Amino acid sequence: MRSLLKLGLFLVVGILVYNFFFGTVEEKAQSKQIFTKVRDLGREAWGLLKSEKTKFDDGKYEEAVDQVGGLYKKLKRTALQLKDSRAVERLDELEEKRQRIETQLDGQNGENMSSAEKADIRRQWNELMRETETLMNEMEEEEQ
Repeated sequence: MRSLLKLGLFLVVGILVYNFFFGTVEEKAQSKQIFTKVRDLGREAWGLLKSEKTKFDDGKYEEAVDQVGGLYKKLKRTALQLKDSRAVERLDELEEKRQRIETQLDGQNGENMSSAEKADIRRQWNELMRETETLMNEMEEEEQ
């Protein structure tokens, strides 16, 4: 099943690339529009990710965690449109990790946490951001 989905994804990407270079004027325009949307989403996601990491580092934990949840939803929609089941699975895993961090923050008021608790959450957050960045890089490579 996974191989079939990968084959389908490669087929879609192949068609887009072929149409971009060798298609009719309409096909070229359509391919260019799709590539532009994907690139714009990638840029927006990078900006959001950096902004939320800064917020988290500044102590605005809950807001940053919520914003990253929104980012995951956007990325998941893109992965579903591209029929990238591996990316969807990884996004689900990242969302679970994000929810665990959110649960920890809800269970303890962010301002009343010990420095060890803050350090642990910050470590989990940084790991989550690295994994998200890696996935975004992989999705961007798959799209091109």
